[in-house]
Amino acid sequence: MNIEKIVNEMSVEQLCSQVIVGTLSNSLDEEGVRQRIERERPGSLYFDVLGVEVSQEELDKKLKRDKNWSNYTTNLLGIPCLTTTDLEYGPGSYCKGLSQMPRPMAWGACNDEKMIERAGELTARICRKLGVHHTLAPVVDLNLNFQNPVTGYRAVSDDADRVIKIAGAYIRGLQKNGYMATCLKHFPGDGVDDRNQHFMTTVNSLSREEWMATYGKIYKALFEQGAPSVMVGHISCPAFQEGEITEYGALPGSLSKKLITDLLKGELGFEGCVISDAMSMIGVGAILPMSRVGIEFFKAGGDLMLFPEAGEYERLIEAVKSGEVSMERLRDAATRVLKLKEKVRLFEQTDIEAEIGDITEDCNELNRLSQEIADKAVKIMRNNLNIIPVKQEKGKVLLVNVVGHYGREVTGTEFDAMANEFCKYGWDVVSVYNPKHRWLETNMGEFDLVVMNTHPEMHGASMRMGWKYIMPLWRGLILHHPGFIMVSYDDAYRLYDFPYAKTFINTFSDQDCAQRAAVKVILGKIEARGKCPVSLKGFFERED
Repeated sequence: MNIEKIVNEMSVEQLCSQVIVGTLSNSLDEEGVRQRIERERPGSLYFDVLGVEVSQEELDKKLKRDKNWSNYTTNLLGIPCLTTTDLEYGPGSYCKGLSQMPRPMAWGACNDEKMIERAGELTARICRKLGVHHTLAPVVDLNLNFQNPVTGYRAVSDDADRVIKIAGAYIRGLQKNGYMATCLKHFPGDGVDDRNQHFMTTVNSLSREEWMATYGKIYKALFEQGAPSVMVGHISCPAFQEGEITEYGALPGSLSKKLITDLLKGELGFEGCVISDAMSMIGVGAILPMSRVGIEFFKAGGDLMLFPEAGEYERLIEAVKSGEVSMERLRDAATRVLKLKEKVRLFEQTDIEAEIGDITEDCNELNRLSQEIADKAVKIMRNNLNIIPVKQEKGKVLLVNVVGHYGREVTGTEFDAMANEFCKYGWDVVSVYNPKHRWLETNMGEFDLVVMNTHPEMHGASMRMGWKYIMPLWRGLILHHPGFIMVSYDDAYRLYDFPYAKTFINTFSDQDCAQRAAVKVILGKIEARGKCPVSLKGFFERED
């Protein structure tokens, strides 16, 4: 396939189509989708994530719909449509109800390359069969600031070598057989600031030397392993941005020629496709009017724009025809996009879905493997009263579930997997959600074990616990139950909030498999084998 020849024969309009990712929103009806595609003419589509439970019929309908619109876009433009979504933790991160891996920090705690690589391979087979070609994953950020509200369990570790080892394994698995292409994110690196790039331009404040020894080391190593695309975030890195710093701070990476062209494509030698993070975020929208961000992204060296504002296609055409964006820059961007499409075999005549065949056993194997990863990731952070493993065979357990959700109500079923696992081993279970301390004072005495599961709503500007979730602990009553165990699912650093906890477990993930793994460790059915992938000064150290 002569990509350069194809690009040179394309019109300005055709080239501009290739450098835009349209959003296939779940909220749009069929006519709304058709109108958006025909108006914006995107050469790639983002399959919107389905993060809520739906019926099998509704799930099948979404999967069929996404694939149909991909085919429609290919026929409309005459060039294969690249489809992308977020597979940060397996197929289940695209659609809830599909096979779901534990979160990446649990991969770091499991610390088993072979298991993660195989999980990546299965994810690629399953998702390519469903019509996905490209994933905006893995996250290769470092948890250097435990207060960061974006990375957390989405990132593998705070250690560059662990990230290279484990994220590299996921990349190898995903890209085996050419079924899936990966995307490293979020360049120049999240996890240093304690703020959220969705809300503002955040800052990677490392020096040049510090950055090259950490984030730079990760990117260079994973480029060598074949990562073909990078997502540039709305994150500045002032050490590399001389001349791009205003009274409001340095430009976000998504608008920075110093970071995209000079550092990423220049000094690091990246020859793949540079994708923007969502252009709807305040981290970029506060810097320039939305009518300018796309043009400035391409001028800075970006190649493929994610979540463009309406009218971006027309504005880019106008910018090219006026000379503001050069034809050379546009052709370079389109070439990189088409090479990404070539990498996932979109120009082949092969029926790849037929090549993959039935994925039923792939799904079953990934479910089994995900449980094994979750089991191997559990870490007992404290066992000062020697409660774990529990000595008695059966008894009564109270699950005190501190739970919240971003944008939706607590259902009271969030910890059913843990309840069912205790029942499986003969325990009587009572499960309560966000109870008040006086209720606990009255009732907790009748239970042999009291397990407090912490998974509050943390999507926002802070990772720390607040009043809404602290009331079960008021007056410290529950803490003095002789069988009290605290389990954290969402935040590896929760001991910072509960320094007084005598018995504490980290699962580094929040899926059902992590709940089952925690029960098995508590009851002594499996050993806790997790290697803590992060450090918190004064509390615990990373384990290799």
